[in-house]
Amino acid sequence: MKSRVLLVEDEENAFERCAQIVRDHPRLDLVGTANSYAEALAQLTPDNDRFDLLLTDLQLGDGDGADLIETWVSGGTDRAGENPRRSMVITVFGDVQSVVRAVEAGADGYLLKSGSDAEMVNSISMVLDGGAPISAAVAGHLLRRVRSVAPTPAKSVDPANQLSAREIEVLSDLARGRSYKEVARKLEISPYTVGDHVKTIYRKMAVTSRGEAVYQALKDGLIDL
Repeated sequence: MKSRVLLVEDEENAFERCAQIVRDHPRLDLVGTANSYAEALAQLTPDNDRFDLLLTDLQLGDGDGADLIETWVSGGTDRAGENPRRSMVITVFGDVQSVVRAVEAGADGYLLKSGSDAEMVNSISMVLDGGAPISAAVAGHLLRRVRSVAPTPAKSVDPANQLSAREIEVLSDLARGRSYKEVARKLEISPYTVGDHVKTIYRKMAVTSRGEAVYQALKDGLIDL
């Protein structure tokens, strides 16, 4: 079954490029498009289950794509009721503020438009498989941001919410872009078990997306890329 895509892009050439990539992708079905924030928001109602994947630019003429991601992610799960709604940013903005804002909003991937079509195709496939693709330049910004944060005094953490060694291992592998199947193969467990670990990680870290979990884990020093 193909994943249904909502593409949000207000620049004509970029829209045509992304739309063609989605149409040519064997695992995707372009079922919705929007050229503005307002047009996209109208399609992202809380009970809407028309889409599985949101591909969006950040700086739209009438709003912020990160706000769309936040609305989309908070809406619930996909039509199977099992996996978090997926989203990916495709933008020209690779500055720290834009990257962090999108990750905290719930973006599963973050690509710069300067990347090749092949990179975009591979990254979309990674997101569909549970990965978290990030352009190399963007990853550098994210790491610099994490390293620049001043150390804070250790907080008292409820032992029940501490990640186990296996959960940290799973999160570390996912942060490196591995899919659920690849993690399962590496750890010699089933993909369903990986999914169970991810759900527990989200609950313990009080996050709703892979991007948030990776960012928080990097900031807390739980994993290292």
